[in-house]
Amino acid sequence: MRDMKIRKLSLIFVTILLVFLSSTVVGKDIYKFVDKDGNITFTNRPVRNAQRINIASYSRNSGTVITQRSSTASTSTASAPSVRNNTQKERDGTRRQILEKELHSENKLLFDTQQSLSQMSKNDENFQDDKAVQLKNKLYLHQRNISALKKELSK
Repeated sequence: MRDMKIRKLSLIFVTILLVFLSSTVVGKDIYKFVDKDGNITFTNRPVRNAQRINIASYSRNSGTVITQRSSTASTSTASAPSVRNNTQKERDGTRRQILEKELHSENKLLFDTQQSLSQMSKNDENFQDDKAVQLKNKLYLHQRNISALKKELSK
C-alpha cells in the first residue's frame, strides 16, 4: 500500500517536472530572417538581423494561450467582405487575361534565350564562359515561370 502511494507521488512529481521542463525548453519566440536574396527563414533560435515574432504568450492567471498575429498575417475569410458573383467573375477573367499575357511573354523570352544560346554555341569555342552560364540560368528561369503560369491557368 505504501509502495503504491510512493509510486503515485513519484509519477505525479515526474509529470510536473516534465511539464515544467518542456515549457522552459520550448521557446515562445519565432525569428524571421530575410537574406540578401529575399529568401525568408523562420527559426526558433535568435539570428543576427532577424525580426522577433512573438507567436504566443502564456497567461498564468487564466491558464489560456493568447495568440498574437504578426502585422503580415492575413485576415480570416470569415471577416473578409463578400463580393458579388459577377464582380468575382470579372476579376477572375481579368486575372486569367493577365496570366495569359504573362505566359505569352515568357514563351517569347524563352524562345529568344534559346536562339541566343544556340547562336553562341555555334560561334564561340569558349561556350562555357560566364555569358553562356547566365543564358542557361535565364533559360531555366523562363521554363520555371512558364510551368508556374500553366499551373495557375489550369486551376
